[in-house]
Amino acid sequence: MERKMESKKRALVIGAGAMGSWIARRMLADHDIWITDIDKGRAAGLGRGLSERFIENPRYSDYEMIISAVNLSSSVEVMRKLRESNYSGTAVDISSLKKAVNEEMSKLRAKAVSVHPLFGPGAGRLEGKTVLLVPVRDREAEAEISSSIFSGARIVEIEAELHDRLVAHTIQLTHILSLIASRLMVHDPDLMGTGSRMMHYVEAVSLHDSSRLIQEMLSLNPASRGLFDEIREALSDIERGNSGFKETDDMKELYERIYNAIDSGCI
Repeated sequence: MERKMESKKRALVIGAGAMGSWIARRMLADHDIWITDIDKGRAAGLGRGLSERFIENPRYSDYEMIISAVNLSSSVEVMRKLRESNYSGTAVDISSLKKAVNEEMSKLRAKAVSVHPLFGPGAGRLEGKTVLLVPVRDREAEAEISSSIFSGARIVEIEAELHDRLVAHTIQLTHILSLIASRLMVHDPDLMGTGSRMMHYVEAVSLHDSSRLIQEMLSLNPASRGLFDEIREALSDIERGNSGFKETDDMKELYERIYNAIDSGCI
C-alpha cells in the first residue's frame, strides 16, 4: 500500500471551499492529495477521506502540483507567493476571472495552467461539461494537464481578455438579472405565470453562487463597467418601445421543449 502511495503524484489544493474540496475529492483516487486553507476551521467540514488530509502551513516544494481554488480576490496573491517561493512544479488556477491571474502566472518558474470550469461543485460525471482553458505559455501541455484533471470534460481554449468579457456577458449578466428578479418579482407561486416561474428557477440556480463570489466578479472584472453601460442602454431602448427582440426558430423550439417538460411534470 505504501509503495502504491509513493507512485502517486503529490498534489496540494489551496482553498477548502466547495470547489476546492470537490477537486480534492475527485483527485483523491489518483493522487496523494492534500488540502489547505487560511481558515483552519474548514478542516472539520471536509468529511471523511479529506478532513485527515488537511495540512497547515504546507511547504510548496513538497508538491508536484498545486491547485489554487481560493476566492477571486486572493487568486493573484496565491500565484505571487508561488513565484516568490520559486515553485517549480505545476501550478493550476481555477478562478472565474483570468486576465490578472494569467499575467502573474506568466512569471512563474512552474508549469502554469489556467482553467475555468463552467460548472459547480455539484457536478458528478463531467461528460458534456466544459472547462475553459486560458493559455499561459504552452497550449498543448496545458491542455493535456487540464484533460487529466477534468477527465471527460470538453476543453475549450480562449484568450484571457475575451474570457473575462464573456464572463461578464454570461455569468455576471445572469447574476444581475437574478438579483433584480429577487428584489422586484412577485414570488407567490399562486400568482406566478410560466415565464415568472422559469425566471424564479434561473434565480435559484444563479444565486446559488456565494454572495461574495458574485460581488467579487462584479468589482474585479474590468468588463463589468461596460456591461452595466450596456444594461442601461438596453433598458432605455426598452422604455422607448424598442426591445430589439426577434423570435428565432431556436427560441420557438426551446419554448416547445420547456412546455413539454412542464406538461410531463419534469419542471
